[in-house]
Amino acid sequence: MIAVVVIWTCWLASVQSFEAKPYALVNPVAGTSHLKVADEGIALLNSIEGPVAPVVVIGPYRSGKSFLLNQLLGVPCNVGFGVGHTRETETKGIWVWGQPQSAEDGSKTLLYIDTEGFESTGRSNSYDDRVFAVATVMSSLLIYNLPETIRGSDVSKLSFVVELAAGFYDQTNKSSVAVPVEPGSMLWVIQRDFLQGKSVQQLVKDALAPVPNPQQDKAITETNNIRASLASIARNSTGFSLPQPHLDRTKLCELNDWQLEPSYVSQRDALKRLVLQQAAQKVVGGEALTGKRLAALLQSLIAALNAKEIPTGAGLIESFNREAVSKALAAFTEALDQAVQLPVDESVLDQAENRARDEALGVFKEQLLGRRQAEALTAQLEAAITREAKAKRTANVAESNVVCQAHEMACSKLLASMARGLQIPSMRQFEGRYKACLATFEAKCVGPARSSSAERLQLAWSL
Repeated sequence: MIAVVVIWTCWLASVQSFEAKPYALVNPVAGTSHLKVADEGIALLNSIEGPVAPVVVIGPYRSGKSFLLNQLLGVPCNVGFGVGHTRETETKGIWVWGQPQSAEDGSKTLLYIDTEGFESTGRSNSYDDRVFAVATVMSSLLIYNLPETIRGSDVSKLSFVVELAAGFYDQTNKSSVAVPVEPGSMLWVIQRDFLQGKSVQQLVKDALAPVPNPQQDKAITETNNIRASLASIARNSTGFSLPQPHLDRTKLCELNDWQLEPSYVSQRDALKRLVLQQAAQKVVGGEALTGKRLAALLQSLIAALNAKEIPTGAGLIESFNREAVSKALAAFTEALDQAVQLPVDESVLDQAENRARDEALGVFKEQLLGRRQAEALTAQLEAAITREAKAKRTANVAESNVVCQAHEMACSKLLASMARGLQIPSMRQFEGRYKACLATFEAKCVGPARSSSAERLQLAWSL
């Protein structure tokens, strides 16, 4: 019993050693679109033994994400996440609150996480997408903080990054089975005072629902493809309206609750309760993640995201994956060319094709981004490989015919010379020369034409 108390006391001391302030979890790498994990944030995650429920806030820069998190935590701006009012984004990378909150029933530890706003000045789209992808993978509750309404570009970005995150997670997971990484729940917080005719929940539903397309318009088809890819998110999405806290947003950090709009305070408190209800244990592959496992997942994901370039928008992922098919097909052709020199026996060609196919599929899997197109693109690659293999077999037949016919002709001439009664030293010498010719034929004539050429030679000899 004493040992148990000691262990529990040590664990509490480890968690409590972190101050009530934000800690960097992921930092930008200067001069690039890459990311790097921060030691302090990783240490904080590693200190949490039980299941975690990361609450991650995303959204455009200057949309009030950091202020919202401070309100959820009940801490002032000078203590909580950095809040700014200039055109320069205040939060850089991804930050985690230093004192996680345990659920009342002890089933989970809530982590409040702030992210750098996307579309900020001086940042590339690929950097935004990396941050967004990490947030998507980490979260058990993803809060999409949006001013005024849900734009089509907001949905497109979410679709693209969910695909991106899923694809990179599949690579870090090193499993042939796709593991879902979509957030367990998604909360769309719309900051606006009035909704004309629609509830926030209806606004979210309409933004994610397919659009009728009787004329098969290409633009509408693409919109519906994007929305279809978010079907799992749509099922777990909740809309929430949050009115403006005060007319002067530049002074929000200076105001007490009694100075804020009463409607805002009431909705904010309701939002706190909703977050506690919806923030479930983070589950990946059917298993709840501890802080240590979340840290390991984050480190491997950052490494995977930095390992290669990624497309810079939702419209480019398809062309990026088409290029992945081309690279994989080129890998198949190169591997096959290096493995065999025509002509060869068909069994040798079979083995070379199988090895080259495995290599090509490995290249494709490394290059592929997302899951939505994986099945169709894999089938496309397989069909292209089959065509290349068929062409190689046709070339092998042709080359085998050329080589075998040349050596068959040489041996046939010896037989013809005897049949015409030409002068030869002796039958023994003739047989010796013919056997030498036949040995060369058997060594050089390989491939599909060998059997027919050998049969013709045998028939000629017997006559």
